[in-house]
Order: sequence, then C-alpha cells, then structure tokens
Amino acid sequence: MLITKGFFAAALVAATAVSAMPDSSGAVAATERVTYADLDLGSPAGEAALVRRIEAAANRVCDFGGMQTMDDFSKSGRCYRRAIGDGQKQMNQVIAARSAGSVLAASALIITAK
Repeated sequence: MLITKGFFAAALVAATAVSAMPDSSGAVAATERVTYADLDLGSPAGEAALVRRIEAAANRVCDFGGMQTMDDFSKSGRCYRRAIGDGQKQMNQVIAARSAGSVLAASALIITAK
C-alpha cells in the first residue's frame, strides 16, 4: 500500500509540472495541468481537494520569483486571483457537466498565469 501511495504521489507531482505556453498576445505564460481523476467531485471533500490543487497551481504559475517591486507584487496578486477564478470556473463546468450525466474525456484543468 505504501508503494502505491508513493507512486501515486510521484505521478501527481509529474502531472502538475509548470510549463510555458504563448498567450493570445504571443507572450509566454506559465501554465500548469491540475488533475482531478482521483477525486470524487460529487462530494464536498473532493471539491475542496480540487480547490486546494487549483490554489497551489495558481501560486506556482504566478510566482515571479526572487525579490519583487511593489508593482511586481501587485501583478503577482492579480495573476493569482485571475488564475484561481479561471480554475474554479473550469471546475464548476466539470461538476455541472458530470451532474448532467456527461462523460468527460479530460480529467485535468489548465491553470494559466494571467
């Protein structure tokens, strides 16, 4: 059982690696894939776990690193709030689709620095 948990944790970390993709303006924006295949999104505990994953991913993609000016700190905060809002919107769409009986091919959200 311990090996299974360790393998799962390693797979989850690998599945949530931060990458960079061009945004609509052509600038490169950090993105992160957040999986929810292992969660029961029909339960409050499953939803709460996904919210925590969204928040952690938003924190990583919006981390400008190092010492920041007040302007950078402000931009980072706005990025974090937007990334969480977008992640929660995606989560709500998944939950609504599943509640309506839809079977979804995807099992991950994409959190993007904005």
